[in-house]
Amino acid sequence: MNFRRIALAACICAAGVAAIAQDNKYPSRPIVMVSPYAAGGATETFARLLTEEFGAALGQPIVIEQKPGASGTIGARFVANSKPDGYTLLANTSGHVMYEGMYKNLSFDPMKDFKPVGVLGSAPILVVVAEGSPYKSFKQVLEAAKTRNVTFASGALGSLPHLTGERVALLSKVKMTHVPFSGNAPAVTNVLGGHVDMMYSTAASVMTQIKGHKMRALAVSTKERMPELPDVPTIAESGMPGFDVTGWYGVWAPKDTSTEVVNKVSKALVAASNRPEVRKRMADASVTPSTMTAEQFAEFAARERSIWLEVMKTAGIQPEN
Repeated sequence: MNFRRIALAACICAAGVAAIAQDNKYPSRPIVMVSPYAAGGATETFARLLTEEFGAALGQPIVIEQKPGASGTIGARFVANSKPDGYTLLANTSGHVMYEGMYKNLSFDPMKDFKPVGVLGSAPILVVVAEGSPYKSFKQVLEAAKTRNVTFASGALGSLPHLTGERVALLSKVKMTHVPFSGNAPAVTNVLGGHVDMMYSTAASVMTQIKGHKMRALAVSTKERMPELPDVPTIAESGMPGFDVTGWYGVWAPKDTSTEVVNKVSKALVAASNRPEVRKRMADASVTPSTMTAEQFAEFAARERSIWLEVMKTAGIQPEN
């Protein structure tokens, strides 16, 4: 009996050593980072700002794979059900922590079925219109919304740009109708085509259109103006004192991914974010790099979840089946 116990203990010990050794060898092949939105969207934009350096820090390339649909939940579910070996990660908007406020019957738990890894970066939310729009300022939009139904687009239902628009309507006590799209690219197309009045978007996703004089920025969501757009007032300056919102994009791993692997990926993400060439690239795209550890991101994500689920509840946004 004692011999059997000793043998069993030895096997358990050997398995533990093997697991540690496997983690130490990670990664030994390319890593897939799933973007749950259409190609060309904000999530992909943020990821591509540092994937080369991110992969270099890990010693293996990062391959971005699009799995769009259902406001990002198809791609998120795919990652949640993937093997927790660190070779399949999710890059998602802050909307990830708000899924339970959007859907009653999710096939995954956005918090319990994932481990937070880190943040790709953050950026202000911009209010933009087509260059030919009659709206020349955000104050004009708020004034118009008192007498007519103003429509606004976003790249996804329940995304931070969407909820920023809902929060504006709620606080200003006006009627605005959200028109969701599957990704920023189709949202931009519809605003440019005049099918939707305006759009809330991360700065990184619309700066090309703004610089190309196809879109005009009316306001920025953060408490300070953007250095890149010094003439664009904040929402707070446009009649809503105290308004301050920042968009962020996180990296998540399946829940059973080892802490060793998660920490290795997190440290590589921070290392890539600190590279001078990455910081310049991000600055050019109006993105702020993040240095959050996995633990810090977990705490941050929990706070964001609490804040925005309350906004959804107050705005009367009902979860879909």
